[in-house]
Amino acid sequence: MGRELFEKWLKDNKNLAEGTRKSYGSAITAVSTWAMSEKIIQQDIYEINNSKVLSRVCDLLDSSELYNEKNISCNRRWSSALLLYKQFIECNILANRNNTNDFVEENVMKENDLKEEFAEWMSKQVQKNGRPYSQVTIKGYIYTLSKACSEIENLTLDNSDLFTIDSFNQFTKIEELIRENKDFPRVNKKYGNNQLSAVMAKYSEFLMERTSTSIVAWFVGAVINDVDQTQRFVDEGIWENGYDDKYTELVNSIKPGDRIAIKASYTRKNNLPFDNQGHSVSVMGIKSIGVVTNNSNDGHKIFVKWELVNPLREWYFFTSRNTIWRIDEKDGWMYKSLIDFTFNKGNQDIDRFLNDPYWKDKYGGLESNKYEWTEFYEETAKALLKYKDKRSELMSGINGIFNKIDMNNPLMKKSSDGTEEVLTDVCPFTVFGLFNKGITNQNRILIMKEMSEFLGVEEEVPTSFDGIPVLNNMKSWFFGDENHREENDIDNLWQLFEYAINLAENYTVENKSSFIEIYDKVIKQHGIQWNITFGLYWIRPWDYLTLDNNTRTSLVEKLKIKVPRNSQKKMCAGADYIALVELMKEKFNEEDYPVHSFPELSYKAWSGKIEIKTGITPPQIELPPQEEYKPYTKADFLSQVFITEETYETIKSLLIRKKNLILQGAPGVGKTFAAKRLAYSMMGKEDASRIKMLQFHQSYAYEDFIIGYRPNGMGFELKEGPFYQFCKLASENPDEDYYFIIDEINRGNMSKVFGELMMLIESDKRGEELTLTYSDSPFYVPENLYIIGMMNTADRSLAIIDYALRRRFCFFELEPAFETEAFKNHLIEQGASEELVNKIKTKIGSINLEIVKDVNLGKGFRIGHSYFCNFINSDKWYEDVIKYEIQPLIREYWFDEEEKAKNYVDELLR
Repeated sequence: MGRELFEKWLKDNKNLAEGTRKSYGSAITAVSTWAMSEKIIQQDIYEINNSKVLSRVCDLLDSSELYNEKNISCNRRWSSALLLYKQFIECNILANRNNTNDFVEENVMKENDLKEEFAEWMSKQVQKNGRPYSQVTIKGYIYTLSKACSEIENLTLDNSDLFTIDSFNQFTKIEELIRENKDFPRVNKKYGNNQLSAVMAKYSEFLMERTSTSIVAWFVGAVINDVDQTQRFVDEGIWENGYDDKYTELVNSIKPGDRIAIKASYTRKNNLPFDNQGHSVSVMGIKSIGVVTNNSNDGHKIFVKWELVNPLREWYFFTSRNTIWRIDEKDGWMYKSLIDFTFNKGNQDIDRFLNDPYWKDKYGGLESNKYEWTEFYEETAKALLKYKDKRSELMSGINGIFNKIDMNNPLMKKSSDGTEEVLTDVCPFTVFGLFNKGITNQNRILIMKEMSEFLGVEEEVPTSFDGIPVLNNMKSWFFGDENHREENDIDNLWQLFEYAINLAENYTVENKSSFIEIYDKVIKQHGIQWNITFGLYWIRPWDYLTLDNNTRTSLVEKLKIKVPRNSQKKMCAGADYIALVELMKEKFNEEDYPVHSFPELSYKAWSGKIEIKTGITPPQIELPPQEEYKPYTKADFLSQVFITEETYETIKSLLIRKKNLILQGAPGVGKTFAAKRLAYSMMGKEDASRIKMLQFHQSYAYEDFIIGYRPNGMGFELKEGPFYQFCKLASENPDEDYYFIIDEINRGNMSKVFGELMMLIESDKRGEELTLTYSDSPFYVPENLYIIGMMNTADRSLAIIDYALRRRFCFFELEPAFETEAFKNHLIEQGASEELVNKIKTKIGSINLEIVKDVNLGKGFRIGHSYFCNFINSDKWYEDVIKYEIQPLIREYWFDEEEKAKNYVDELLR
């Protein structure tokens, strides 16, 4: 079919922006190339013009876990493109059918196949008298269905042979037209005593059985802009998707005849028809049921024949909060049970659910709860919340606990005279961290016993701790010391603690919004990274996901779940985290999924016991997309920075080995441009959030760069500098590389600017801690931080480079690139003529030779190519560059030989 035709069809038939159309076009190319390289398919998808063949290709792709992983990583762009391409093929087939013999032949074959299939089906049917249908009757039925409609007057059908119809829904509409026709009784009587009526009923039954191998049902929400639309939907016989940019493809896939139910999802802790062990239970209330009668195919509205459910019926455990939830009974007993409960008024088998692995772990089932610690932790959280406004009393009680058990209190600070004193404030997650860090189980139990007595917790103290992530003993606070925290940091942590408990107990839109807002505020604070998810998991282990390193690794590598990292610190933002929690809860409901609860996931991630099972169908759920960065490869670098591949590999290896690199060179060789793109190429994408750029000057100091006291209007306060902050950011994300780029690095006094960190930036000293001049806290330069400096070799104002700088950095000189093919191609692509490119190359090359020969200048003063990289299609472009950019440089070089400088400029302008 071809990409151009596909994109043209998208333009003519879909309301898509040009960039989106091109994105779908390239997605087909990308999935084709990848699938053929993986030997999943043998043919380019753009060569496929048969929808059945494409369907088989899609099935093959869906069965590949690697495909599903890649599809999710690109926000399901591949599967969306394939769905649109299938529509494109089908539209082309329909458009071409009227004038092709192939269509006639295909229809004849389909009719014959359906006749044979119907004949076989009829031979297995039994009449009311208990006897099978005779072959004579079956042949009569087939003849009637093929011919009778051609004799009905004023009946307009595309084809009077009803065997051309293989869709139950389509046949139902045609049958209604036939029966309503005034001439129907006459023809019905003519063909053997109502035989047309009888055979249409049997053929309808045949098509229903033929297309109903499994029942598909849709469970949908009815709240739009916080208003319940259930009654309006029922009154108007519709259902609407309240989102402009979500679920549209899913809505379009709903078919007439599908079953549908309006549901409300929530949680409840009391008045349940079973013992829930004090835990919140997911509940789905069925408010109305119906059958889809039509789909407007606009992604927003479908038409439904509704029936209100009064009183509302409640279904437990296996629920979804998604606006649209597709259920297919063939996916397992839970799906089939839900369909039966909803549409056939069946009863829910509570005992079977309670003994399912997920709910058995949570609510007890027939065996004891494996994760016994969860109840104690939840009750402790509830009791601790009472101290939100009594923190002095809490600190006093905690200090008393550690005095009683003769252990050092971790919640201490150094006073001005050097002695230790108890902190005046603490957050609830740090309190939980007292017994969830790297200490012996015996000491954990001892602390918990005293803590439970102080807080009044009646639950028995656990003795096993399966599935509990623990903190690093050196980083067990969730807030900074007094020099590294804002006034409201601890208050914010208490608020998150409270909102998390509220959301777990009452999962509403309002509570979720409040949680996300305070979560996003907290993750910006000092001392917060993935550890905040440990804390949320501790206080409500059945409701929140811990994202410790083991769990993140298992999610990505074993379960093929992408963990979004859209916050400044490269961790989950609030909406991402909640979406990930909801996604995992959906997956826990799948019978064959390797894990069925957050405690089981955490335990198996730690123990390495997650077993991979193939053939798992990804749920119909949408995560907020990972922030997408444009890919950036070595090829991109070489096309933009005019050096050879060998030179690129040299620069890259120097930076990797030494971790500190200086790019030096004459004015205009593109040092700053190259530095940033070198970082991009090593990342593999254009992620500017992992690059920090600044410029040194003669007065730049340690207090500006690292840490120092700065005026604040009322005095002085200790402020962290850009290098200190960037090192912290890199240390919190050890899986990612970070690049600190310093322009004019030789203009600063390196010993003055870096101070004691001159030692720590060395490649073999990375990770070593040192106490800084202005802070008692240990500090280190992480291994994943790379420093790139730029130095202008033509700067006369600079003295010889400090030896300390030379010893800690590699130096690489960038050359003018006028002679390179890449420079020439770059200008020609911008519209410059080859004649102009050759003129630039000859003229500037000539003056650069003169500069090199001059004993007062040398090669470090040559003119770089970047002056000529931004071509504008104007007759005066070259002249303007020479007059206003190159001439001042030349006059500076030969400031004491004005006539020589003038001659050089005149030569360039000829």
